[in-house]
Amino acid sequence: MEVLTEREKRVLELIMDNYIMAAEPTGSRTIAKTIKNKLSSATIRNVMADLEEQGFLYKPHVVAGRIPTHKAFRYYVKSLIVLKGPGKKTLEVLGALLKPHYSYVEEIMEDASRALAALSKFTSIVVEPKVNTMLFKEIEFVRLSRSTILIVFVTSSGMVHTRLVDTDDDLDLEVLSSMKRYMNEKFGGMPFYALKEGILEDMEEDKENYNKLFAKIKDTLKTIIDEEDTREIYIEGTSKMIGVPEFSDIDRLKELFQALERKEKLLRLLDKCLKEEGIHVIMGAESDIREMRDMSIITSTYKIGERSYGVLGVIGPIRMNYSRIIPIVNYTATTVTNILKMM
Repeated sequence: MEVLTEREKRVLELIMDNYIMAAEPTGSRTIAKTIKNKLSSATIRNVMADLEEQGFLYKPHVVAGRIPTHKAFRYYVKSLIVLKGPGKKTLEVLGALLKPHYSYVEEIMEDASRALAALSKFTSIVVEPKVNTMLFKEIEFVRLSRSTILIVFVTSSGMVHTRLVDTDDDLDLEVLSSMKRYMNEKFGGMPFYALKEGILEDMEEDKENYNKLFAKIKDTLKTIIDEEDTREIYIEGTSKMIGVPEFSDIDRLKELFQALERKEKLLRLLDKCLKEEGIHVIMGAESDIREMRDMSIITSTYKIGERSYGVLGVIGPIRMNYSRIIPIVNYTATTVTNILKMM
């Protein structure tokens, strides 16, 4: 990380605080009033010029004050080595998540998304984990007609995935019941990616009573695992972007809403945050999503089982108050992980 002098750090910090609060350029006179008689306006102007030369500030207009650059915000985030814990209000709101008895993981994600949006005052996002990393708990078959069955896969954390399957054959209830017992006993606790391989091995052993049904289950698993871009994303608080100065242009706001609706691109971006546990901050152009060039995404991973991770976070303007939002995101992820452990 680039090293700044104490004087440069202080001036940059004051300019960033002002910009986070007001979204307006800051001049040397404003800084001089804040630090009173410690530095003259002339000295502050020189420091600001040095910071501009180093790429931390820029002038939006010839006679305007300075605005922090993306580099300045990245420097600021990296300097947040010791973060204070969440405030009392955050603890109270998130603590309420632990009170209800949840029957489904989806309910937890919906509540977490609502809590994040309310606490951060920005748009929240919660993404369910990839299916192939989750553990198989049980399978259920619901016969809808002579040749159509509903296959229900249940993960160890209680997430449910269903698919309608045309079997081409008249499968009686005894065969379905026998297959259910066999799979639940043999494959329970196995990751979904290994489950598909286990079924292939059984097919090669020529279990003639089950082979056609095995083939249908294998194909169904493949569609569930391969359809990563259809994973559920829980988004709350998009309306909170209305009134944000960066989106006073209604066309820019429409672009942002459209970007949030395109789940595939958003999923690919957020999946990058799964490579390492903990907090990640994606700023502006780092997202590779043009409509989010003036936005930041603060994410943290939550754990569902031993090897499966999901992502949750907050989307807001680059001038977010990171020292306030990061602890909220981090603590929410920890809370969700703890709730999932209790299910």
